[in-house]
Amino acid sequence: MRVLSPNESDKNIQVIDIHAVIFDLDGTLLDTESLSCLAVIDSFELSNLHIPPDKRTELKSQGGLLPWELKRRILGLRGSEWIPIVLGYAQQHWGVVMELDWREGWQSRCMITDSEEVARKEVVDQFWRAWEMRLDDLCEQIEACPGATDLVESLASMKFPLAIATSSRMASVQKKRCRHEGMFQSFQDIITGDDTNVKCGKPAPDIFLEAAKRLGVHPSNCLVFEDSLIGAQSAKSAGCNVVVVPDRRMEKQVFYNVADEVLTSMREFTGKKWGISLDVTRIKNEIAK
Repeated sequence: MRVLSPNESDKNIQVIDIHAVIFDLDGTLLDTESLSCLAVIDSFELSNLHIPPDKRTELKSQGGLLPWELKRRILGLRGSEWIPIVLGYAQQHWGVVMELDWREGWQSRCMITDSEEVARKEVVDQFWRAWEMRLDDLCEQIEACPGATDLVESLASMKFPLAIATSSRMASVQKKRCRHEGMFQSFQDIITGDDTNVKCGKPAPDIFLEAAKRLGVHPSNCLVFEDSLIGAQSAKSAGCNVVVVPDRRMEKQVFYNVADEVLTSMREFTGKKWGISLDVTRIKNEIAK
């Protein structure tokens, strides 16, 4: 699909060709972040790691959300990458007792033997399974992010090829989509963090390069929607155009050197910056007829 720049009459403005759109999943299409935080907290007990009662009460009083200083570090990462960070934070700040040292900088303090490497992997895998199991239990509560369904349906009605590129594993995605099949039907492909063609997770470009490849579109002709800095860096590294709708607690200015457009909600996306004639309200009414 050929998409013109916002001011089509200005010959000095380069024509932008957006041929496909790729979406992150968690925090972008589906509002899983608060439930994900709750699942993380509950996963300690499920993994026989015990958060002290006073600290657990404090976390619950904050709506079950992880502290922002921790959450901002793990947004967009795969489980194998974010779990060690969470374990280290819990050890250092919550007083969670563990046999292994996971605190920040542990790599420089510990002699990593083969047996310890295996032990660390087992701890991470156990926590990852517990987290996915707990999140699965909460999937019936997952809502779409504001404006996500309308935007996806609008782009689909305009015949844009669509894909999802998420750090989540495929089994988890299948659970999360249960209440949103209508929206998911608009996507031609879903690329997950455990895909064999995705060697390195975000912020490496692998997952967006694979998504563009499967859609048959050059990355420079893809528009990506993300919510995390790591995800935006990944998409930009792949050569894609990036629109970010960040977590409300994230400072917008951290995205200004990475993203091409920063919004507070998908409902703000008009397509004008990309020359896309998008009227979500009109298209939604046409679909409903």
